[in-house]
Amino acid sequence: MKTTSYDIQKLTAKEYSSLEAPVLFSEEDRRFNKCFGIITIGEQRYKFSWYSDLVEPIIELLDSNLFGIGIDQHFCILNSSNGIYKCWDLDTPFLYMIVYEGYVVVICEINILFISLDALKIEKDYLFSEIISDVKLKNRIMRTVFIDDNELDIPIDDNNNPHLTLKTK
Repeated sequence: MKTTSYDIQKLTAKEYSSLEAPVLFSEEDRRFNKCFGIITIGEQRYKFSWYSDLVEPIIELLDSNLFGIGIDQHFCILNSSNGIYKCWDLDTPFLYMIVYEGYVVVICEINILFISLDALKIEKDYLFSEIISDVKLKNRIMRTVFIDDNELDIPIDDNNNPHLTLKTK
């Protein structure tokens, strides 16, 4: 199985504006963005911008030809074999991602999305009232730890009533 590598470079605002490449993420609020970059995956190039200079984009290989990229309130899956990409505007800031049983699990500040790697669509979206500090997936249970050290175990197979269990330390 052949995997494709990637390269990411920061750009100036002028370089970004003059570059001919598909734009990742929505451009509605680009006038507020301070950071600009380009990602090259195989023969494909994509430009993107983000707001905060305190964070860097996170890019991970999800599958043999799928890459995930997250920054600020944006997440995207790029297919290096055909150049197709799908992007989502997130409700809360992106933290990190985990690949788990055919999904990319997108961990945000107060919500968790399960995006199918086959269909490239959000299949589950968990919203919390507390800020997430860690997520672990094991035996089809999603253990979510919050900044106040409370823990919540959610069976990810139960779509109707997840039988939430709050564990307080």
